[in-house]
Amino acid sequence: MSEAPAERAGQPAEPPGRLRWLVRLAVLAAAVLALWPVLRGSQSPLVVPALSPFVAMASLIAARAVSVAAVLGLAVAVVAVFRRRWLCRWVCPTGTCAEVASRAGARMGLRGPRLPPIGQWIALATLGGAALGLPVLLWLDPLAIFSAVFAAQGPASGAAAWAGAAALTVVLLVSLVLPGLWCARLCPLGGTQELLYAVRRIVWRRDASPEDRSRSKQGLRLARRTALAAAVGVAWAAVVRRGWAEAARPLRPPGAVAEEIFVGLCVRCGNCVRACPTKIVAPDTSASGLAGLLTPTLAFHDDYCLETCALCTQVCPSGALARLLPEEKLRAPIGLAEVNMDICLLGEDRECAICRSRCPYEAITYAFSEETYAVTPRIDAARCPGCGACEAACPTRPTKAIVVRPLNRT
Repeated sequence: MSEAPAERAGQPAEPPGRLRWLVRLAVLAAAVLALWPVLRGSQSPLVVPALSPFVAMASLIAARAVSVAAVLGLAVAVVAVFRRRWLCRWVCPTGTCAEVASRAGARMGLRGPRLPPIGQWIALATLGGAALGLPVLLWLDPLAIFSAVFAAQGPASGAAAWAGAAALTVVLLVSLVLPGLWCARLCPLGGTQELLYAVRRIVWRRDASPEDRSRSKQGLRLARRTALAAAVGVAWAAVVRRGWAEAARPLRPPGAVAEEIFVGLCVRCGNCVRACPTKIVAPDTSASGLAGLLTPTLAFHDDYCLETCALCTQVCPSGALARLLPEEKLRAPIGLAEVNMDICLLGEDRECAICRSRCPYEAITYAFSEETYAVTPRIDAARCPGCGACEAACPTRPTKAIVVRPLNRT
């Protein structure tokens, strides 16, 4: 027995039963607890954005690998093939908030417009771009948006992290003024579930009746729409990647995939910002241009990437940060320390050994230069993961004599 559609274009969904509302409110409360920053050191923030099949499928295509987080999203995708929009109806915390706003708007007599399934097109374009390693609109995932709200807490996040709260506010305002529009027509996660359910109807139904033949025609239209939207995503990704090739490479958290993939695969959920115990991770506002807006970058002004920590890699839901153990960080270096002898105190024939003493990897040694008759710090690239301990400890101000530079990984 097939299910009735959850909502029609421009109209709020039919009121779910009391049980469904109790479940949705319980899930909303659980999502807030999972993301709340008081749970330091926990991997619970991973669960919320990792539930998205939209993120999981794009991650699988872009990274050509199945991450630990993607397994959960792919499992949800399998269920969505048989249960239409079940994640929207029972689980999605953004959807729960949006539906409350839609009901409030409907009570005020507001109505949403009838629009085509834009969310499906966004999903298809993003998956098409993922084929080139750049899922261009993955950051529109509602679970990532909900997660990003909680990254706005803490000094390291800065004003840019409030973009998550702003994005959720926009979703709620759209749902209030145009009831049902976000969930029914704009949400790419809902669109992904609709596409998965449509595939099931095409594959499992045979053309034995007029109704089935109608479904077959719908399948052909879906195939054409899929090809067109995916082609748009591929073209968009190609243009963005070409522009990105000339952009600067900022420092990324450990385990970051190749930069051209990273800027598309990162969903800006803020999990890495929230997880970092030394608060060196912050959303980018300018260093990597528009393509990398709000992606995580590192700053070693006051602290460094602890040799005993890899939490940021363990809460990334999209695979933009490969999952690492602390002892594996040397295999995925952040960058490489470089010394500017024009600033270094040793270059002024003054005594200093702070960078060597603070390096947890023993990657810094001192050598006497017969050309300058000065002691010069030397960096062992095989031992330096770019953790920033030397940069954070360097006493020169305002410019550090030793800084970590990003590796030119493409």
